[in-house]
Amino acid sequence: MRRQRAIEDERGFTLAELLITIIIMGIVFAIASFSWVDAIESRRVDSATNQVTVDLRTVHSKATNRLADYSFVAPASAVPPGVDPLSTYETGPTDGTLVFNRLPDGTQIAAATNIKFKGDGSAQVISGANPITVGSSKDAANNHTIDVNIATSRIKVVP
Repeated sequence: MRRQRAIEDERGFTLAELLITIIIMGIVFAIASFSWVDAIESRRVDSATNQVTVDLRTVHSKATNRLADYSFVAPASAVPPGVDPLSTYETGPTDGTLVFNRLPDGTQIAAATNIKFKGDGSAQVISGANPITVGSSKDAANNHTIDVNIATSRIKVVP
């Protein structure tokens, strides 16, 4: 008798309850996955902006330390096959060989830019845009701006 009563008191989940739980979990997972993709894309743009900022500061430092003109050129003049030209740039002495640099996948510099950093600490925009916009190649609204002060060569990321 006790055994019979124990079996009758056992309860589980119905099929409807299980299906509703699975559907809710699926909706939550879908929302979270879209947010995760956006966060990854935002981190790529942050990384690309930091890379360009560091390279601009390095070029400026080399120009002032060596009292020679150094350049930042985007896009790069010689781009390997299969590489998006907008995701490349070159740095180095204006009278020497420029070093090829590539941004993280899915990021690009919005407009062609050629900036010459002079040994006296100033900068000159030879052609293109200043400030420099680094952004996502998939989402134009996801970008950062890097401003180069021509008189002082100060490099600043503008929010």
